[in-house]
Amino acid sequence: TLARVRTTRSDVTDTELDRAVHAARSGRRIETHPPLVDEVHDVLVDMVMNRLVDAGTRLNIDALARTLSVSPTPVREALARMEAEGLVVKEPRRGYLVAPVIGLEELRSMIDFRLLLEPAGAAAAALRRTDAEAAALVELSRSGGSGEHDAAANRLDMIYDAKFHDTIAAMSGNPWLRDALARLRSHLHMYRLYHHAQQAAATTPEHVTIADAIAAGDADAAADAMRTHLHTAMRRLDDVFASGKLQPTATKRLR
Repeated sequence: TLARVRTTRSDVTDTELDRAVHAARSGRRIETHPPLVDEVHDVLVDMVMNRLVDAGTRLNIDALARTLSVSPTPVREALARMEAEGLVVKEPRRGYLVAPVIGLEELRSMIDFRLLLEPAGAAAAALRRTDAEAAALVELSRSGGSGEHDAAANRLDMIYDAKFHDTIAAMSGNPWLRDALARLRSHLHMYRLYHHAQQAAATTPEHVTIADAIAAGDADAAADAMRTHLHTAMRRLDDVFASGKLQPTATKRLR
């Protein structure tokens, strides 16, 4: 079971920070490998994605550098990348804070928006796909869903999910659709919740159904499969909130 830092303060002690870092599988990897910014980024993403530190917690660059045994530079670069990804926010005189988890109504609005775009994108991908693209998409659809429930697995499942949906958007031939989906950062928001439901692997069979329809060139089936997938995703998120395992903390839209 992942140790979680429970605090209502905006700062955490070095001891609490150390516990959160090393609860992430990536945190153990960095001890024996050269500390690169990508590895630091993975550790910090694991912490935030799995709520090992609370929303609103200030992430002290020097304290993180000491805990990871690296210089402040890769920590600073990793946090800047995470700000662009929407996982942390930077405030004047306070530095980087863990971004809030968005609430249920915002999640519903996000899924509603995706329902306007992604079924049409899947249909277009089915009509435009090449044999090579179809084969690659089918292979990708079967590659995710580790079934593990640790911090690193959740991040990898999120990357797989984001890549699958982005690949279909690219295959649709509509750059506006692809850009709109990328700006939502929906996968980051959803997988910060999926870890608590331990359902991330459930998306893989749905992805396979979508990919098979696109590969077959069946636009209607592809659109229907994508629509079903998104509705099911919303039901999974409803279950997370209904379970009482997670209380939403966001009161404003994340940018």
